[in-house]
Amino acid sequence: MPTPDTRTTPTTNTTARLPWRRLLAFCAVLTLAGTVLLQAAGRFVGFPSLVVVDLMMLTGLLLMAGGGRRRIRSGAVVIGVFSLLNNLHAGLFLAAVSAPAGDPVSFLTCLATWIGSLLAIPLAVLTVRSPDGAGPAVLRRAIGIVLAVATVAAAVLFVTAGDDPARPGELQVARERDGGGLLADHAGRSFAPALLNAAPGPVTIAVTNTDPLIGLTFLVPELGVAQKVAPGTTARITFDAPAGSYPFLDDTFLVEGTLVVG
Repeated sequence: MPTPDTRTTPTTNTTARLPWRRLLAFCAVLTLAGTVLLQAAGRFVGFPSLVVVDLMMLTGLLLMAGGGRRRIRSGAVVIGVFSLLNNLHAGLFLAAVSAPAGDPVSFLTCLATWIGSLLAIPLAVLTVRSPDGAGPAVLRRAIGIVLAVATVAAAVLFVTAGDDPARPGELQVARERDGGGLLADHAGRSFAPALLNAAPGPVTIAVTNTDPLIGLTFLVPELGVAQKVAPGTTARITFDAPAGSYPFLDDTFLVEGTLVVG
């Protein structure tokens, strides 16, 4: 009688792995939810680019949900490309993390959106290369760690964001949004007031950035002035100004004003 074969066939531990496409879908949903919330809160009214990002993220998710290697690859390409564009768009989300907004809701929503679109880029590449592939389940934990570390680091930046309000008698100017969006001149931004008058000598200007997410650098090129102003904050700038007329502007939307000294 033949001896029974007691050897067991090795089995693959599928529970220890997580499909690339599922991780990618999670990041896409995070990006989609964040951008929708930002627009619903009125933070990016008039920014058609974010509407396109939302539509493309939804398209990518629907393609991936349809099943089939070709659909999964197509969905991953759509999500990956628009996640990359989302990160390149005026450095928007990176700027929000490096110069936190004064509004904590906008700040945290923007942070989550940025992390989702950032992680989606490598995950999209992995999904295109291996639509049926999976990575170690530890990646789920790694994503959680990235979210936690980024949130803590950004919270520190948020708490320590500088704000130096104007003092009595100082010149004041604010960069404001008066509607329009990207399709309007200077993306709907303007300085208020656009004309400042000062006496020759030391001049102090309190520059307020009313935008909740996008920082700026206040420039007076002819006088060598360059001052960063975080979203939702005020920065005071003191410099020497001889008699004359000097244009001032911001580096983001190139909004201009005039400082008249004399």
